[in-house]
Amino acid sequence: MKVLVVDDHGYNRELMGLILSDHGFDYVCARDGSQACSLFDTEDDIDIVLMDVNMPVMDGYQATKIMKADSQDRFVPIIFVTAMDNDKTLQKCLDVGGDDFVPKPVNEAVLVSKLRAHQRTVNLHRSLSVTNERLEYHQRVMEREHSIVEHVFQNGIRRIDTACENVNFHVSPMTMFNGDLLLSAPSPSGGVYVLLGDFTGHGLSAAIGCLPVSDIFYAMSDKQAGVGDIASEINDRLVRLLPDNMFFCATLIEMNQGGDRLSIWSGGMNDLLLLDRSGAIVDRIAARNMPLGVLGTEEFEREAVFYQPPPDTRLFAYTDGVIETRNPQGEMFGEDRLAQLLSAPLEQGLTSLFEAVSAFREQGEQDDDISMVEIICRPVSHCNHSRESRYSDVEPIRTDAAGILPWSIDVELAPHHLRQPDTVKRLVSMIADVEGAAPHKDILYTLLSEMYSNALEHGLLQLESVQKETTDGFSAYYQARTERLEGLQNGKLSFNLQVIPGPVNRLQISVTDTGPGFDVAKVQQCDDDTDDLPTGRGIDLLRSLSEAVEFSNGGRTLTLTYLLD
Repeated sequence: MKVLVVDDHGYNRELMGLILSDHGFDYVCARDGSQACSLFDTEDDIDIVLMDVNMPVMDGYQATKIMKADSQDRFVPIIFVTAMDNDKTLQKCLDVGGDDFVPKPVNEAVLVSKLRAHQRTVNLHRSLSVTNERLEYHQRVMEREHSIVEHVFQNGIRRIDTACENVNFHVSPMTMFNGDLLLSAPSPSGGVYVLLGDFTGHGLSAAIGCLPVSDIFYAMSDKQAGVGDIASEINDRLVRLLPDNMFFCATLIEMNQGGDRLSIWSGGMNDLLLLDRSGAIVDRIAARNMPLGVLGTEEFEREAVFYQPPPDTRLFAYTDGVIETRNPQGEMFGEDRLAQLLSAPLEQGLTSLFEAVSAFREQGEQDDDISMVEIICRPVSHCNHSRESRYSDVEPIRTDAAGILPWSIDVELAPHHLRQPDTVKRLVSMIADVEGAAPHKDILYTLLSEMYSNALEHGLLQLESVQKETTDGFSAYYQARTERLEGLQNGKLSFNLQVIPGPVNRLQISVTDTGPGFDVAKVQQCDDDTDDLPTGRGIDLLRSLSEAVEFSNGGRTLTLTYLLD
């Protein structure tokens, strides 16, 4: 450690030098304040200054001011060594920048103790300075990396890809990077797709999954894929990409061009709210699936649900940052407040709703990403692309009589085919790209699933739906289904799908089983009661999605007609 001794008396300088040498300190001497300032400027390894007060040329007060001004980037303690012990002098020593003082005549033990104490302070300050420099360096690196990542995200994710009058939204990220994801794109058939999702966590770690999700969403919406297929593709990617403790809660919505049909796949999200013109909640659409990125391909359920909303119905979706916002008392915003606000006129739409959520938080910081979207169920209007697409210069797909060609497909499934997984999915894939069928892929999946299950379980395997009336019966039903299917040696299912062009294009689907047939009236009565059963499925679902449903051939053949509007 190096000490600068400043004193105009040679004897004092010599005495101080002897003390410092005896205790292992290096030192240099100056006879006045001016010389001390010169040495301080040229020798940057000086650690502590011992400063006299009264000296010729420049006194200790002035020299201390200059040294402190010149050493703002480093800490050098200045200890005044003076025979003056009045309060004003000592106060002035500290006011000009002094850090301590030692009275004359100098007590060696006191001087050395103070030097050791200030040495510890100097070492601590230097250690902190080195740490601070490292932190500043890492901060600069992080800011640069964040800038690069932000640029990639801004150019790699088009969160809202269409200016559509049917879609209103508000997004407020908690940090620079948003773990919520809101995407929208027009469909080739003239409708609109919307995805709203929430990754586990916040910030960059949560936002990293947005890039692959965005790519898949836009690529598949361009192909008129069903929301279940989009969800399945995203799930497969996220299962491979995300760590085990991360997943993606998401809702995928497709509204047709007429605004009177909604296809919805939802996993792990809050209930979607259907609001009438007055803002009253007329229905809640609960998530039926697990979040994306959790289940493997074989376990994943891609089936969508369908709604036919009245004109001007509003479909409202939101992430949990809305209802989990807390006020200073720890109370959550909650679903009741949200429902009250939605039922009242909002001057600025969802912006007003977000302002109400922020006001509830009062002065507290936002602690989660907040996203909300509203889809107005009316004919799609001004749904314009904001990016290049293979559909950007073409009219929406129309399936009028002059444009669509008739086609027919026949498929026979033997027992070994029936035991294979994803049979219905493979059937849908066969017709997905056939003219006129693509925009209806999700509904076709549901129709074929119900027809397949009905023909297999009741026709070939001779199972009774009434077995599923209780939880235990439900398990027993599917245990029996598995056992009978494994033992099935004879029989088959025959599917026929054909398009019937006309002023209104129709798709006719029939399935025939080779079983003994069954009492049609009894099965229909059983299905009429399914609202009270764990299944919630049946012929009523087929009727709700089709123009006509009819049994024939002693219950062995089921035929339905679906409108390709």
